[in-house]
Amino acid sequence: MANRGIWSLSGVGTAGLTTVLNPGTTLATATMSAAGSTYTNNTSLDLYCDVEFYSGGTFSPSAGAYVSIYVFESVDGTNFPAQSAADLRLTTTQLLCVIPIGTTATTAQRVVARNILLPAGNIQFLLDNQTGATLPSAWTVRILAYSYNLNG
Repeated sequence: MANRGIWSLSGVGTAGLTTVLNPGTTLATATMSAAGSTYTNNTSLDLYCDVEFYSGGTFSPSAGAYVSIYVFESVDGTNFPAQSAADLRLTTTQLLCVIPIGTTATTAQRVVARNILLPAGNIQFLLDNQTGATLPSAWTVRILAYSYNLNG
């Protein structure tokens, strides 16, 4: 009999969410955040993640607003790339996902990109604010990492 494949979460509900960016400061438009703390995926080796961007409060994005999430991966487990924001924007090699931001209301926004391939190893996340507005100081990026289990 064939095995049944099922999703396998690293945690349950909000306990499974990992905050990868929470700087506690505003972020001007057309500005990239500093790299967040290291997320270690070399133990659980999750294949996918959902990426949640939360604006942290009300703001007024412009038409065509989006945020880009980039990752730095440490191939040797210790050293991370040190590309500038301008260099990151010129290439897609470090781009994890682009999340469109709604402009219909001046409200806090929580938007999720789903089924993103997650690199193995130690990684750090960065956010590029292309919303046309300054992000409030409570903005965050969280991930929900998961894989699949072929023995379900």
